[in-house]
Amino acid sequence: MSGGRGRGGRGGSRGGCHDLSPSYANSKENLIHNTQTFAERPDSWVYDKKAVGTKTTLLTNHALVHLPKETVQLYCYNIEIFQNRKLVNKREQASPLFHDFVRRNRRDFPNRLDYIFNDVNLLWTSSKLPKAEGSVGDNRSYMVYKYTTRFDFGQNIREDQDKQLLSTLVDAIATARVRSGCSKFSVFKKCMFMVGDGTADDQIEAPLSFQLGQGFDARCGISIGVRVNLRAGVTACYDISHTIFSRPGYPLIRLLCELINHEPISDQDFEEVWDERLRSAVMTERNRNELDRILKKMKLRYSLETAIVIDRDGNVTNLAVDRRPKEFKYYQLTETTAQDTRFQDQEGRWWSVAQYFLEASNIRLRYPNLPCFVKKPTRQRPQFIAFPMEFISYMEMIRQTAYTAPQRFALLQHIIEQKPIADVPAAVDNNDSYMTRHGLSIEKEMLSVKATLLPPPTVVYGEGSKFEDVNRIGEWEAITHDPIRKVLEGSIYIRNKDGPQLKKRLLCSVIHISSPENGKNQIYYDHACYHRLMNAIEEAGQPVAWENYEERYAAIHGVLDYCQGVDNPYSIVEFFQKIKANLDNKYKQDEDEILIPLVLLVFQIKCSTLKGHRDQWDNDYNFIKYLGDSEVGIYTQGILAENLCAIKETPAICKLTRLLVEKILGKVGTTHRKLEREGDHKSWTKITDPKSPTLILGVDVSHPSPRDRMENDIRKLSVATVVGNIDFDCSEYRASSRLQESGEENIVRFREEITARLNAFIQNTGVRPKHIVVYRDGICEGDFQRILYEERINIEQCCVDMDPGYQPTITYIVVSKRHHTRFFLKDLSEGHASQGFNVLPGTLVEDTVTTKDYYDFFINTQVGQLGVAHPTHYYVLHDTWKPMVSFWPTVTHALTYMFCRATSTVSLPAPVFYAHLAAKRAKECLDGAWTVARLRNMRLSVDNFHDINQLTQAININTQLDGMTFV
Repeated sequence: MSGGRGRGGRGGSRGGCHDLSPSYANSKENLIHNTQTFAERPDSWVYDKKAVGTKTTLLTNHALVHLPKETVQLYCYNIEIFQNRKLVNKREQASPLFHDFVRRNRRDFPNRLDYIFNDVNLLWTSSKLPKAEGSVGDNRSYMVYKYTTRFDFGQNIREDQDKQLLSTLVDAIATARVRSGCSKFSVFKKCMFMVGDGTADDQIEAPLSFQLGQGFDARCGISIGVRVNLRAGVTACYDISHTIFSRPGYPLIRLLCELINHEPISDQDFEEVWDERLRSAVMTERNRNELDRILKKMKLRYSLETAIVIDRDGNVTNLAVDRRPKEFKYYQLTETTAQDTRFQDQEGRWWSVAQYFLEASNIRLRYPNLPCFVKKPTRQRPQFIAFPMEFISYMEMIRQTAYTAPQRFALLQHIIEQKPIADVPAAVDNNDSYMTRHGLSIEKEMLSVKATLLPPPTVVYGEGSKFEDVNRIGEWEAITHDPIRKVLEGSIYIRNKDGPQLKKRLLCSVIHISSPENGKNQIYYDHACYHRLMNAIEEAGQPVAWENYEERYAAIHGVLDYCQGVDNPYSIVEFFQKIKANLDNKYKQDEDEILIPLVLLVFQIKCSTLKGHRDQWDNDYNFIKYLGDSEVGIYTQGILAENLCAIKETPAICKLTRLLVEKILGKVGTTHRKLEREGDHKSWTKITDPKSPTLILGVDVSHPSPRDRMENDIRKLSVATVVGNIDFDCSEYRASSRLQESGEENIVRFREEITARLNAFIQNTGVRPKHIVVYRDGICEGDFQRILYEERINIEQCCVDMDPGYQPTITYIVVSKRHHTRFFLKDLSEGHASQGFNVLPGTLVEDTVTTKDYYDFFINTQVGQLGVAHPTHYYVLHDTWKPMVSFWPTVTHALTYMFCRATSTVSLPAPVFYAHLAAKRAKECLDGAWTVARLRNMRLSVDNFHDINQLTQAININTQLDGMTFV
């Protein structure tokens, strides 16, 4: 039971890292991958290059940490806590048990006020315990402790000192006062949540907590991460999270009662007391403001499940009423009650809301004296729409709210200055006994960082349409642009370098997929919406098949009505085979065309939602995706019926249509944009030079959840995915995936995946790439040496296998979002109000909070709107190209303009996003292949090599499909 247990400390420290024997430690140091060196940081900085971008200064949520001037000797013990004979590894459970064991066992732990515990498995003491190891407690609940090593805590950090252990210790000392029993804080996971009495703090504009009873409860949590290897020195990175729990389906009428009552209300109290009170209640301005504040931008659900339906005589009856729920985003409350709020219908008649429900729908409102929720009018639907409060509830559980950038900055600044907030003391205080005893202090101001606003690329569409992001907005119009931006010239032809030029024309079929909860009833939607979608695709430049072009009536090659859980799934297999084998050439407009089948999947409800209701139902979406993408080879696109209905008569002004069109264009391989090659962006000109072409790879591994790892089927497997461009412009990507053991981060048979991506590039361009660039996601600093070595060697060997003289440059960049560093504007006038005054897209930070160990930098490319934009951390671990210092930051920034599903910059380079999506699609097809095997009475095993090879083939794209099907 004693000894190390791997990672488990605060911040991921190693519980038993000092128990390694000398022979094992030496053998580990001598491993070949530990002999490699990382790419060196360039001698100069982008910030110093006046010709590159615009210079600015930002603030960051880091504060300097001062370690003790005189070294303090601490003794480290490994701790294991058991309750009911099970190891406890959750902080909120382990910490109270530890302090209870210490309090009740003074002989083993005589100086409990001197102890620093990391809430999980590590204990530090300034004097040794009476025994080197032991156990306290009874035979069911007990704690085991064991001495591991002496730790020298001071300013001089030795090279052989465990940096992660030092980070954990500093964090534990700084927060020991709060975590060891302060009544104003509640520890949950890595956060310390403030528990106030509701008193407001005039200096803080950001809301700290809500205590709104059973429907709504929220607290602000504080976390601290200590970094010991930064260029600024040792820093504490402060962050906050505002966690809200709202009960799905909780009626807002109950929330109103609890606001009035100032405490939770039981079901019995509501029925016996509050139901009657609400029938005569009057909404006050205070009630209205509180509801408005709580519900702002929240998604709500409108349903008539509780409606009182009456007959002609006014008696309550069971007359049929449309009970299908509708979802909408909160906009505002009416100023008057449901019985006093009047509106005019399309025929010019005036109604009150209560009167309309009674006469038009036979529904008598229970609370006509309360206001209604108003749906926000749009250009497409400007008419007044109101929902009575009694029919509204929370739509979903909301885990987290977002502070605006100025709000988060003000709150973090207050916390870093070590000031109390209302009646809650400071989370960190240099004067507390733990800090002073150990000689530790943290500065009370945010660090300042130098930053560069990188030059943006120019986005190019067909017919010479361009977008230049001169104001660094980071988003632009595409389908909604007037005139509509067209796809690139030549992209509508089959990709065939040596054969005849054949134009692609999409021929669409439709599968209506209804829910078993709705019986065999067909899905209802306005079929004109289908034709509007096809028209939008045609206007974007990709030809589609028409039944009547003058009337803009698109062809429908085939239709299948299918009810999940009721109809035989094999009918879909037959439908796919039929439409693939019977393409009607009458839809061709020229002989040099080829018809491309596309199936539109119209779902009544999400398959994942349906499966959540009943475990025995398969996820038919995965089953259909496998059939289309892998087995038969037909492009598919799913859409909910309600979203299809949202496509209006003028699709160009509909955001949903725009995004759907761009997805479909990406799937079928019709390139709708690229970045300007010969413009002012010199780095992009260099990376897209046809005379010295570049292959850019995105690499990711998708792992199963802890629950799925316990299963004995495909869900316990990991999927590794590699995507790579097939063109000089780095705009079109193809993917391949591979199954491997659960949790394995290094990619099995990685060389084969690199060979596939190289061959695809050579096949489509006719030349070998002179440069190979890898953007690798999903690995932490502790795995840099091993993963880099293994994957770099595979790439090099792959090139040698192709030709012993073939030696392209290789660059390996790790992409990470797993950090808490944030940046804030010093001067709000440098930002945009529409983006919540976040730092602008393209902001590069390369000093102060970057590491001393690696060539790394932060870039914020995300368009911030609500909350604080999260910069991405890049590590250039290997680079034999060695271009100018601004090259990799500017190229990385440019790649965030290339994600084909969005007309805005995104938070990651497009190849990384594509690798994420391709891995997700591979897992969906894996589940679908498993389902099809069952339908055919085939027994597959994840432990059988032949079956794994068969499943690996199943998760990859059918060779007849040429496009980014994973988007």
